[in-house]
Amino acid sequence: MAKNYLTYPFAVMRITQRYDGETSHLPHMTGSPKEWATDEGEKDTGRGWVLCPCDEMKVARLTGVGSQGTNAVYLTSNKKVDLANGKQAVVTVQLVHPNDDDLKKLRVGQVFRRGEKICREGNDGATGYHIHMAVGLGTIVGTGWQRNSKGAWVLVTTGGPIKPEDAFFIDPAVTTVKDAAGLRFKTLPPQPGKYRVTVNVLPVFRGTKRGATVRAMLPKGSVVAVTKVKRGFDGGVWGKCACGWLAMQGTEAVAK
Repeated sequence: MAKNYLTYPFAVMRITQRYDGETSHLPHMTGSPKEWATDEGEKDTGRGWVLCPCDEMKVARLTGVGSQGTNAVYLTSNKKVDLANGKQAVVTVQLVHPNDDDLKKLRVGQVFRRGEKICREGNDGATGYHIHMAVGLGTIVGTGWQRNSKGAWVLVTTGGPIKPEDAFFIDPAVTTVKDAAGLRFKTLPPQPGKYRVTVNVLPVFRGTKRGATVRAMLPKGSVVAVTKVKRGFDGGVWGKCACGWLAMQGTEAVAK
């Protein structure tokens, strides 16, 4: 069965406040219950899109649309996802501050598939465009939002909070890391797709076993379609293309 990796849901990562940020996030992290929230500013001061981070997510709840309350979207995965910490779980992602023009187009029960656009950064209840994002294991409890012992409103789920770097992989074919704010995210293992050769010459072998003969030599800059990936004799990741097998460490993903 194919892995259902949870991947970072923006085309550009530019975290403007960590979960331990003293600007506003520290009470969210140190109170009870707590959340590990980050602010994502994407590539600039505009309104970048939130992308569906797994095979399927559905809108579990919408709050604040057309009212004085702060806007928020709660999305829950339709099945377990593969997390960066090596575990599997159903997850709920909370997105705070999107504007009414996007939220009015959403409805509870609406399903999104991997890579589809959900909503944009907003400034509803905030001074600048961004998304306040938190991740919880399981489904929402009650309204999904609760004021904690420090007076901060936090995401509450059946399985509790999870740090973003323990939840999300970075898919280099989707996300460019501009600023991770010192957090260490794991890179998604190579997946089938288009790759560009980054070394001067990359040999393509008949197989992945030691001593396999060379079938072709690909010059730097060549783009190949990889249809399958697996571990080779050297423990590295190898990819299958039209003319054989190549070492994936000599390539980079071509942005989708």
